[in-house]
Amino acid sequence: MKILTWNVNGIRTIKQLGVLCKSSINADVICFQETKISRCQLDNDIAKIDGFYSFFSFCKAKQGYSGVVTYVKKAFCPFKVEFGPDVDSECEGRILITFHKTSSSRSIAVINAYVPCGYDSEDPARYQVKLKFLDGLHTLSKGLEAKNCDVIIVGDLNVKAMIIDSAEAFENRHSLEFVSAWHGASDKIIFRKMIEETFIDCFRSIYPSRTESFTCWNSGLNARVNNYGTRIDYILVSKRFQDNTIRSCEILSDVMGSDHCPVLADLQLDYVIESETIPPECSIYFPELKGTQKRISSMFKRKLDNESTSGTIDSINQKSNNPKKPKTVGKKSNTMQAKLSFALKTHVYKGNDSNIASNNTTVDAIINATPPSFKQASNKINDTSGVSAKSLLTGLPKPPLCSGHKLRSTLKTVTKDGKTKGKRFYCCSLPIGPSSSPKSQCNFFKWLD
Repeated sequence: MKILTWNVNGIRTIKQLGVLCKSSINADVICFQETKISRCQLDNDIAKIDGFYSFFSFCKAKQGYSGVVTYVKKAFCPFKVEFGPDVDSECEGRILITFHKTSSSRSIAVINAYVPCGYDSEDPARYQVKLKFLDGLHTLSKGLEAKNCDVIIVGDLNVKAMIIDSAEAFENRHSLEFVSAWHGASDKIIFRKMIEETFIDCFRSIYPSRTESFTCWNSGLNARVNNYGTRIDYILVSKRFQDNTIRSCEILSDVMGSDHCPVLADLQLDYVIESETIPPECSIYFPELKGTQKRISSMFKRKLDNESTSGTIDSINQKSNNPKKPKTVGKKSNTMQAKLSFALKTHVYKGNDSNIASNNTTVDAIINATPPSFKQASNKINDTSGVSAKSLLTGLPKPPLCSGHKLRSTLKTVTKDGKTKGKRFYCCSLPIGPSSSPKSQCNFFKWLD
């Protein structure tokens, strides 16, 4: 049985952007996390995949948030499906369990889990939700094993188990204070207990000391360029399985389309038997879905090179950004509009006001456009969003040079809640990476205001 897990960061993105992936995956069980889709948004392109049954767990607390889905080849059809309500107490669609028959007296449970993200220093309340989820996941697993069921846990578990599972931690491995705080974190203590008592980490069982093996990167800091990431996506198998169960486990870091990459394991589970009945939770029973199925291979595409990747995305963006223009009557009308557009761009007032027309301004908009009043400008100057009066009236100054590379810095905005939310600042334009690398982002920081 080949099992693949991947936090896709929005399953509809896969369909729209044609995620570049190996065409030879040929997985029997595919588990996606962070689907970000509600049942009312589900369509046949996502739910009905040729040769597979699909089972979704939707977030009930918020539409288009969290969520997991498990695609199972028909030859591995489960006989039962559960949603782990005791573990996912927040009803965020973070867990889905498929139960599979075997030729032995024991069954197999594949748990597709998406553990909440949270850090004690940033959000203590959310961190407690994370700890409760991890602890409940371990309790659930032990309970299933007591009921004659072997367990496999796959998914984004949001825990960096070892120092080598984090680029940042590996850089600070010589700091006793850092290492002590790292190993003392409650989520890591719970996870280590799971590994010590119940599970085998498939990847580390094959590569116990391999470094720079990450599954997640900060896309906002462009961390994937320098492979400055973390390993938080796992495939764990019960220790009750035989020693030769794990044939292979690989991190597919060349697969793009998300801030995570897939993990694929090949397990010696030839004794799994197809169920004679399909569980009622399967999407084929959803009355709102009708139409034909499509092949699973259409959701994946081989990454050939960086140029082909950018070309595919650029072509999609070009189409979306250039809608068909309405036909105009006669050349005279076209000439007049071109002249008015040119006059608007070169002779009207300057500034960052929403009333200023863009390059796509129509004739009617030009005729009806009026310059902003002094009162409007005053309101913007008095706004407390963090934008200076000078930038409103004269535009932004040239970005300063960063101190480490003497390159033009980039302007970013604080998005985290707090006193500085909405304020803008300059930082190094290079991607984040090891501090020893000249190709990594330096520590340059400067507020815009």
